Amino acid sequence: MKNKVMTMSEAVSRYVKPGNMLFLGGAIHGTPNAAIAEIVRQRINHLSLIFVLNNVIPLTGEGLVDTVLTAYSMTEEKRSYALQRAREKFNVTVDFKEYSHFGLALALFAGYMGIPFMPTRSHLGSDMMTWNEHIKSIECPFTGGQIGVVEAVVPDVGIVHVQRCDAEGNAQRWGSMGVDFEGINASRNVIITTEKIVDNDVIRRDPNRTLIPGFRVSAVVEQPFGAYPTHLAGCYNAGSAGFGGLNNEADWETYIQHTIDGVKDWNEYLGHLKSEFGSDVLAKLAIKNPLMSEPVITGM
Repeated sequence: MKNKVMTMSEAVSRYVKPGNMLFLGGAIHGTPNAAIAEIVRQRINHLSLIFVLNNVIPLTGEGLVDTVLTAYSMTEEKRSYALQRAREKFNVTVDFKEYSHFGLALALFAGYMGIPFMPTRSHLGSDMMTWNEHIKSIECPFTGGQIGVVEAVVPDVGIVHVQRCDAEGNAQRWGSMGVDFEGINASRNVIITTEKIVDNDVIRRDPNRTLIPGFRVSAVVEQPFGAYPTHLAGCYNAGSAGFGGLNNEADWETYIQHTIDGVKDWNEYLGHLKSEFGSDVLAKLAIKNPLMSEPVITGM
């Protein structure tokens, strides 16, 4: 078994390059925030992002993002300081490509399947094709009627945070999945950040939880609380830190210094949280008295 464990700094510097398209896992659950912070720390720019229901404000506000492919965003420049800052300070106007959630899942699934597009009826009759050149209508070769098609998306790098993973990269995740399966399996290179690295025997005893097999994974990073402040099913609840109130340069610089530039890595940032809010600030988020699922026999 090949050991792919490395530091976050090494994984990001080795596999995330300027101009890459990144798939970021999570959908208001298990966002790979530690990895996002490291990308900002290294100031890797001209990125395209594909995600659902994730907050990528630090990346956009630091002028690192050119294009966003998403199915839902509450962000538009009139009320987003991050987008305003990107344009005014870095001369970057972020281009948004809009999909439906299902359409985005289809685009990634086509990329995972290695086919140029996926057909769908769901976009017919909508105006999505007017605003997104990656969604079209074609004549069905079987019925002669019109069918919608969504062009495949193949990210250069996929990053997902999971509950457990072995050193080879066999990664297991549970809870709400969003488009994690489609997105991470469509990606050319994969970085797994994980709450803990476990023995391969743990993975083999519960194979149906495996999100992606190790042979497809480029790097494994063990990072406890790597999704903070979002929650991670079975591990911890959401924290109080967030991105609200970042509507002026002073508050922005304070946030970036506190979270990214003023610390060497995510562990040091977590240490600062403990110093500021108490040594048990993270322990308080741990799942208490969990209701366990029924054991499942997966072997012979």
